[in-house]
This record gives sequence, C-alpha cells and structure tokens, in this order.
Amino acid sequence: MNKPSVKRFFSAEDGAPAVFFTLTLLSFGLLIPSLGYYMDDWAYVFYFNLKGAEGLREMLTYDIRPNAAWLYILGFKTLGSNPVAWHVMSLLMHWGIVVALWALIRAIWPQRKTEAIQASLLFAVFPFFMIQPFPVGYTHIWFGFLTFNLSLLLMVWALRSKVEMWKAIPLTAVAVALEAAHLFTGEYFVGLELLTRPVILWILLSRQEPSFLKRAWRSLLGWLPYLAMTGIFAYWRVFIYENPPDIKRNLPVVLNQLSSEPLKAIWFLVNSALGDAFAVIVVGWQKAADAVLVNFPSPFAWFRLAIALLVFVVAFIYLSRLRPTETETKDDWKAGSLALALSGLLTGGLPVWLTGRAILESKNLLSASRFGIPATAGAALITFLALDWFISDNRKKIIALSILAAVAANFHLANTKEFQYSWEKQERLARELAWRAPRIEPGSAILTDEEVLGMMGEYAVSFSINTTYGKKGIEGVPPYWYFPFYYTNPNIGDLLQGAPLEYSKLSMNFSGNSKQMLLLSFNPELKRCLWVMQPQDTNLRLVSDDMRKLSAGSDINLIGQETDINPPEAIYGEQNTQTWCYYFEKADLARQYGEWNEIARLWEESQTIGERADNGFEYIPFIEGYGHLEDWEYVKKQAKFANKISAGLEPSLCSMLDRLAADAPPSTERDDTIINLKDDLKCGEYQ
Repeated sequence: MNKPSVKRFFSAEDGAPAVFFTLTLLSFGLLIPSLGYYMDDWAYVFYFNLKGAEGLREMLTYDIRPNAAWLYILGFKTLGSNPVAWHVMSLLMHWGIVVALWALIRAIWPQRKTEAIQASLLFAVFPFFMIQPFPVGYTHIWFGFLTFNLSLLLMVWALRSKVEMWKAIPLTAVAVALEAAHLFTGEYFVGLELLTRPVILWILLSRQEPSFLKRAWRSLLGWLPYLAMTGIFAYWRVFIYENPPDIKRNLPVVLNQLSSEPLKAIWFLVNSALGDAFAVIVVGWQKAADAVLVNFPSPFAWFRLAIALLVFVVAFIYLSRLRPTETETKDDWKAGSLALALSGLLTGGLPVWLTGRAILESKNLLSASRFGIPATAGAALITFLALDWFISDNRKKIIALSILAAVAANFHLANTKEFQYSWEKQERLARELAWRAPRIEPGSAILTDEEVLGMMGEYAVSFSINTTYGKKGIEGVPPYWYFPFYYTNPNIGDLLQGAPLEYSKLSMNFSGNSKQMLLLSFNPELKRCLWVMQPQDTNLRLVSDDMRKLSAGSDINLIGQETDINPPEAIYGEQNTQTWCYYFEKADLARQYGEWNEIARLWEESQTIGERADNGFEYIPFIEGYGHLEDWEYVKKQAKFANKISAGLEPSLCSMLDRLAADAPPSTERDDTIINLKDDLKCGEYQ
C-alpha cells in the first residue's frame, strides 16, 4: 500500500523538486498578485506596447543584446503585458534553475544525494537573489542560468561510463546547442564556461583515468566542443559585432587593456574577482540578518515571521526525513565540490569585469546585484560546505540549514514588499495623471522635485508615462520625459527662464525645455492625490519653497481634455473611478476649462458614495466651482472646513477668494461672503 502523499512528499528524495518549489513560492511568490514592473522592465514594456516585435529588436540592438530579441518577442507574444504572468514565469524559471542545479550535483556525485538536496535548498533561497521582483528586464539572465545548468547536466550524462556512443553524441550536441543559446542570448555566463565546465570534466574523468596526462588530454577533448562554441561567441562579440552609432555600452575595455597595460588589467580582474566573491557570499546574508530586526507592531512583519517559521518547518521536516550520506570509501566530494564552488564564484562576474565594472564599485547595489547572479550557485555551495565543515552533527546541521532558509525567506519578503509599495504608487500615478491630463502636448517635460517612485529611476518613469499615453509609431523622439529637477537642474532660476531638458536612453532621444513643462506634486503617503501645480500655487505652503517657486513655470495649458485615456488595462488592470482622487482630478481639470456645472456634478456624485478628501487643498476646485455657480453658503462652509483639516492653507484659500472676486458673477452676497471669509482667514497677512 502506498504511503500517504504528504508523508511521501517529506520522505522521498524525488520529492526534492516539490520542496524547492514550496520554498521558492514562499520566499518569492506570495506577493506576485500585487507586483508590477520596475526599472529596466519598463523599457521592454514600452517598446513592445508602442512598437511591437520590431520595437523589441530595436531596443535590444541598442541594449547591445540583439540576439535576445527572440526570447522577449516570444515572452510578450505568449504572456502579453500582464505583469503577474511575467512574475509567474520568472518564478518558474528560478525554480527550474534550482532543480537543474540539484540534478547536476546529484549526477556528478550520485552517492551524495543528501548533500545535493541540502546545497540546492540553500541555493533556492540564497539572499543575493535581490532582483527576482524584476519580471521582464532580467529574463535573459534567468534563461541563461537555466540553459547553462541544463547544458552542464547533459554534458555529465554524456560522459557517464555506461552511456553508449549513440547516446553520448546527441546529448553532447544538445548541450552545445544550449551553450550557444545562453551565450548568444546574454553574455552573463561566459565566465563560468571557461572554468566551471573543465572543472566538472576533470572531476568526472579523474575517477576513470589515474594518469594525470591522459586525464588532462581526455578533459581537453571533452571540453573542446564547448570551448569551440565559447571561442565562436568571443570572436563574434569582440571582432565582428559593432555597437550602434554613438553607443558605448559594455565595451570590453579591460580585455583591450590586457595588451597595452597587462599588469593593471590583471590587478583589476583579481581585485574584482575577490571583492565581488566576498560581496556575493556576505552582502546577501548581511542584509538578511538586518531584515530579522523587524518592527513587530507592523502586520507585515508578523506575516513575514509566520512565513519564515513555515519555511523553517518545511525545510526541517524534509531534511530530517532524508538519510545522511554514508560512504564506505573516501570519495572526491569535498575537494571536488569546493573546486566547483570556487570556479563558479571566482569567474561568474568575468563578462562584467571585462567592461571595467564590478559589484563593489557600483552605486546601486540592487541593480548591480545582477552582476553576481552567475556566482550565486558557487556562493551557496561554499556556504553549505562551510556549514558542513563546522557542524558535524547531522541534526544540528539540519537546524542550521533550516534557520538560514527561514532568515533568507524573511529577507526576500521584506525586499519584495518595497517593490509592492512601488507598484501601488505607480498605479496611482498612471491613473491620476491620466484623469487630470487626458492629453498632454508632445514635447512636454514632466517634473517633480525628487524621484517619486521607488525601484524606478527617471528613464523608467518616462517609459511608463509614454506607455500610459500610448502614442504609437514613435521614431526616436518620445512625446514626454520625466525629470526630478533636484537631480536634473536644481537651479530654479534657470528652469524658470527656460533651461534645456534632454535625455537619451536606448534609441529614444528627448529634447525639451523647461518653458514647456508640467510640475507635479505626488505624495500619496501623505494621503494626497496627484497635484498638477500651476502659477496660482506659488503661495501653497503644503509644498517645498522650490516647488512653490517653480509652480510659476508650470504650464497647464499643455493639458487638453479632448479625449479621455485609460492606462493600459493589461498592465494596470481595471481602473476604479469610485475614489476621491478621481473626483478631485476631474474637478481640477474642469476648473481649468471653466466647467463649473461639471464640478458640481462631480461633487454630488462623490458625496453620494461617501468619498472625501484628507487634505484641504483638494477642496479648492470644488469651492471655486460652487462660487461661480453662486452657492455662497457652500463656499463659506467648505472653505472653513478645508482650512480646519489642513494647517497652513490660508494663503491658497485667500488667492482663491481673489479669483472669485474677479471672475465670479457679481452680487452683494458674493462680496459679503468673500469679505467675511478674508477676515476669518486673516488674508491681509498673506497678501
């Protein structure tokens, strides 16, 4: 009679893939429904949505990876622009990489089944996987890792002593094809090809051939087809491939330096290898340890703790069910696995180092962590071997491994939470900007004081805004670009006089001027909607001094209301217009065009469903609208209420009263209301 399925899950070695998937899902997958696109993801989304498959080819040509176009075209044709689908695909690829590594270790050391599972389990949740929440932009890295591991696995199968020649040849052919696939799709794993593969060959052949010279010769012969493919790739990349005009990304400057300044180049490579190896091993665990120090009153902190405990339980129960390895004779596991780990750790970053970059020299560790992904298998194996060396008792080792897995899972949840919050803000920005500005004049620059979206960057925000407005057929000149002016040009005087605002990214080149700009204030964490600033806001005390000054140059005449737009539903999902910010943005747009009855309609509808503002400034369009409709009782009541809920609003309310005095239909009631309100607000102190 078969064992119950749950018991089989926790006892059979073949249950390892299911356990790996469980831990991967708990660490990386629980927040997927609320994640979106970030940083480099947006370039792919922009080019595909506005230019289709040809756009992806164009983009990847300028990104110096023209051969990766097929991968992304296939991805978008299959998954579309739905971020959840891309996140699920990314998670499955991560799991596939883990399973392939486990199968590889098990194939090299068939007697070390338990060690293969333990090391792979640690690799599955290794804390240097900080870029997992980027679902699109690093697909070529996950694809490269998966095909590299599968290529190694097929090579090992082909070399097994009992494999007939008629099986070995096709296995080798497929392994070489997979090598070509990962090399020409993305160059991240070329360093591993130069050392990891020959190390594996040496380990396997050392068991069959005692003679050093014969072993070396057979290793070379076994490596030859793979070395030839690496050589073909290197020749193509260095001598045949040419960057697009004026593009100087990823040039092999250190490789070229080897001929002119060999000592300097070698010194840089050695320092980078050792420094980045240290970073991949230590930095992730350091951040994971920091993430343990949580603020427990936070509900999400308790959630993280619960998931971490669940990861501990799953790992502990499963590892406890496995029988420890008992070998009758000494094998090459310790020496061989150490050599394999070091080969991966010290060569994983070679393609990056040859361009003169390194993880430790990067200002943005999150983005630079992609450079260390090829070394993570070696780092996880080193970590496991160190644990195995210092802890001989099997039960204590299992407890330690389970704790490490739980700590890593806690870190990944904390890391992913930052991405979740960024996506929430992105969704709000896209929708509220579309509500307030259904059309913006091409050539307009969109400014904020600081970068308002985490995990993004100005080019990513720019691509997302252009994707939202969906201008098809862009040929090198995007209609809009985003600039956080503190980073672009913090001189407010220059911006007010008309400063050039230019930016180039991939094949897109924006050339604008601050004379044609919209200034935004976007602080949803302060319970505010998006505010499109305008010259009448130069006395608004709820923003910084620089924002007040620059409001004088924010040209709302760039905004048209001819057609409503909806942010792409495939990306952002269905929009909800039953929110206060929808009514505020539409009322502010209606105020711009003097549509006072529309403002009254919006107000009445918002009150019907119980929506209200958390900031008094957002009542001003409605107060102004009702003033033009001569409902002065509403004006008195709402102006006092707005001033009550937001301190420092008096100057803005006083300016509004001045506009009503000048433009609202004249009447005694109008004049009395304005005079009384100005007295209550002490407008004389602000004017």
